[in-house]
Amino acid sequence: MNIFNKFTPLLLLTLLMNIGVAEEQSVRIKAVGDIMLGSYHPDGFLRPDEKGSILKYIRPLIRDADITIGNLEGTLCDSGTTEKCEPDSIDCYVFRMPEIYGADLKSAGFDFLSLANNHIGDFGTECVTKTEEVLDSQNIGWSGRPGTYSSKAVSGVQIAFIAFHSGGYCNSSLDLENAAEMVSNLKLDHDIVVVSIHGGAEGLAAMHLPDSIEYYLGENRGHMIEFSHRMIDAGADLIMGHGPHIARAMELYKGKLVAYSLANFATYGRFNLQAERRFGAVLDIKLSQDGDLLGARIISIEQKYWGVPFVDKEHRFSHLVDSLSAADLPLSGARFKSDGTLILAD
Repeated sequence: MNIFNKFTPLLLLTLLMNIGVAEEQSVRIKAVGDIMLGSYHPDGFLRPDEKGSILKYIRPLIRDADITIGNLEGTLCDSGTTEKCEPDSIDCYVFRMPEIYGADLKSAGFDFLSLANNHIGDFGTECVTKTEEVLDSQNIGWSGRPGTYSSKAVSGVQIAFIAFHSGGYCNSSLDLENAAEMVSNLKLDHDIVVVSIHGGAEGLAAMHLPDSIEYYLGENRGHMIEFSHRMIDAGADLIMGHGPHIARAMELYKGKLVAYSLANFATYGRFNLQAERRFGAVLDIKLSQDGDLLGARIISIEQKYWGVPFVDKEHRFSHLVDSLSAADLPLSGARFKSDGTLILAD
């Protein structure tokens, strides 16, 4: 007997339309801003062993995604010297974390880390290389030095991660032509390209996003809007910004999400966490297998006790981002519900 005789015409049509059609694959990404887990320099800025990792309260929140990314603000290196600061200076900022903290980052679920920032070179090339080796040993992808990027496959979806910074020995965010070419080439053989950018001025005075080149301590920190738009035009699917150490606007540009600053995430002891500087975020994003934005949510965090991150149930970071987006990008700013959920047009 023909088995199709058992079905009504409408049900039969439905079954035939769904034969061999699988649910579209999606990718969940969680992104955070600046990470500095404690520094050897100067003495006294490592969290006591008996208190455990500063990430221990936030791990469950960040390690359940397909991809978790952040910016490693400094080196993982047990040796090395710095020419930037005197040994006992507390007014000069250099960051050298113990190499064992690489395992802590792995335990927290990080898949990709940016090494393209103004602190990766604090202790010379020896510690840059050692940081890369430590992350390699933990199977954490990284991008920083010129020409570097990382890749990972998630259920057959190929994802590329590339990080840029305006200075130092990094993929340059100031050379827009070369940066766009790198992103375009990555898009040729990857389904999703995520761009990380460490740029912009710093501090509370830099909270509002200018449509211009930014400078900090006389250094050209780039034009964040122009850079982000050029990278999306070249094929990027998501832009993750950090560096200003405070919240900034987010934008929807050609249907792609740009986070201009995810601020501080886990920064122990040496960062100024006064006022709004103590607020950061876990940005929870869902993309289609082709990189289309399906949804996003800002999970606000607050750093306490010298820089230990906790979930902020008052959603203060997302409220800041929503108001900044409305003020600084009135035509394209991303808007968020009271719980941090991104509002997408129907």
